[in-house]
This record gives sequence, C-alpha cells and structure tokens, in this order.
Amino acid sequence: MMQRLNQFDRRLLGMLEGGLALVREPYAHIAAQLGCPQQKVLDRIPSLRGDDGLIRRITGIFHAAGLGYTQSLVAMKIAPDQLDAAGAKAAGHPGVSHCYGRDDQFNLWFTLAVSPRSALGLDTTVELLCELCKGRATMTLPATRQYKLNVRFAAPTGPAAAPLAPARSSPGRPAEPTAQQIIAIHALQEDLPARGDPFAPLADSVGLDPDTLLVHAADFLTAGWMRRYAAILHHRAAGAKANVLVAWCVDEQSADRAGRICAADPSVSHCYLRTAGQDWAYNLYAMIHAPGRAEAQRTIGQLSAALGEPERAQLWTLKEYTKRRIRLFTDAECKWETRHGT
Repeated sequence: MMQRLNQFDRRLLGMLEGGLALVREPYAHIAAQLGCPQQKVLDRIPSLRGDDGLIRRITGIFHAAGLGYTQSLVAMKIAPDQLDAAGAKAAGHPGVSHCYGRDDQFNLWFTLAVSPRSALGLDTTVELLCELCKGRATMTLPATRQYKLNVRFAAPTGPAAAPLAPARSSPGRPAEPTAQQIIAIHALQEDLPARGDPFAPLADSVGLDPDTLLVHAADFLTAGWMRRYAAILHHRAAGAKANVLVAWCVDEQSADRAGRICAADPSVSHCYLRTAGQDWAYNLYAMIHAPGRAEAQRTIGQLSAALGEPERAQLWTLKEYTKRRIRLFTDAECKWETRHGT
C-alpha cells in the first residue's frame, strides 16, 4: 500500500533520490536545504524504508560497463507452465539485476552483466542460462546507444531532474580499479544508515577511514564510474502500478531523433537503442511507468504517433522475479560458475 506523504516527505524523497552530498554529514546538508533540524530527517527516513515503504536503498549507483562489465538485455521463449521456474533460475545468477515475466512469445526478459573476471563471458553465460531455464529460443540484445537512464519516482516538488545527457554509445576501454578502489566500491554499495555520520560504519566495515572513502566516492563520480549516490525507490509504492517495455522498429537514420522523443517523456525511465534479434526487428526500447494500464497505453499511443507509427511490440510486466542492484567485484559470480560446471 502506498504511504500517505506530506509536503515534507515529498521534498525529502526528491532530495534523497536526486543525490546526497558526499560529505561526512549528508543528512545535515539535506536538513539545511529543508530548513529543519537534522534529527527530523533522521527520524523520518526509517519509516520511509522497508518492504512497505518507498525507499529500497540509499547507495552508490555504479556504471558497471565503465568498470569492465559486459551487459545485455536477454529474452527467452519459455513454456508457460515453466515460466516461474525459469524466472527463479535466471534470477539466481548474481549478475541478473532485473528479471520479469512478460506478455509475449518471448516471455522471460532479464538484464545480465558479467564481470571482467568471468570464466564464461556473456555469450556462454546466456547459453548456460538458456539450458538451465529450458528455453526454447533466446535473444541477446546489447545496447548500442543510451538515450535515458533516469529512474526517478519522487514527487515533482523535489529538486529538478538533471537535464538529459546526449546519446551515449557503447563505452570505450573500461577502467581497471585498484584493490583499494574495489574495497571502496564494496562499501559504497551498502545501504546508508540514518545517523549523523553514516559513512563511518560503511568505511569501518572495509577497513578505511570515512574521509578516504569519501575521496574515493568523489573520484568515482568524476570518472563516471558512479552515476550518483542516492535513494532508490520502490516504483510500485511510489504510484507506478503499470509497467511496460515497448520496442519499436526504427531505421538507423531516425534512431537518435526517436530516442530523444522517448527520453523526453517523464513516464520513460530507460531508453536504449539495441541490436535487433533474429526474426525480431525491434531496436528502440523504452521502459514506461504509469499509475495504471490506461495511462501507460495513452503514453504508448502518444509516443508512437510522434515517432511516425513504426511497428512496435508491447511487453507488459506479468511477474517480477528479481529487481536489485548487482554487487560489483564479489566472488558470487565465480561461485555460480563453479556450481554450474565451469
């Protein structure tokens, strides 16, 4: 059930989702902007957390591809009576961040990332997952261009969203973080507690002092390894009850224009140009969130009209098998690969 929010809650959520200052007392910084004592912020955050709350985590949001990870959207055809079992199998891979059952002949969709340490690599991992999931067919659909990655569900009374970035092509040479940087990445992926000096226990957990951890965090932002340090919200609790992945078939010459049109819509959280699959010509993907199916359908119609009514596929979410931030540079991937025979 969606929590009832007052004006203070909406402003607080907007600031948390927009990004925290990388300072020893980030909640004091937010309280100053809100014009209230820090304790009011610290008292309110716990009630906005949890399975029934709006805040999933307050954490570093990293750019995995920039750190050497190989990523792709993957789609599989699964027998309907095997879909739940297949969803659980796919979600069991530590590099699967999102996994959904969708209303299509390709009915299992997930995003997969494999690290530069992987013994299998992306393609072999997909083949193994297809075997484990008893997939009848599979498509690997890597992104070639990113038009939008801006998952924001807080009320518009919060700070304005950052302007849309220009289209981003596939990254060049990935970074090679040092051992201490990897330790800092581990700490910055933990959930930030609601206390006066919240980075202190995170730093202590990996044997760093808080100031050193914050220096690393600032460096990660500058380098583009970390997109932002912010709250991640439960989209359904925030009012986005209907969720649909729409794929259009656009030609290469008009792809950037089409991507900018989709990215400009506030209902769209993700927008990518991807390679087409065999017997699957769709290449422009947008994830749309709306209060209900009718509102989502109106957005689809408006965007399709603006794009010139290209052929499209509407992939409605039927079931969520996992939605999480993947943990970077842990041993979970190695354990999964060893367990499955490599």
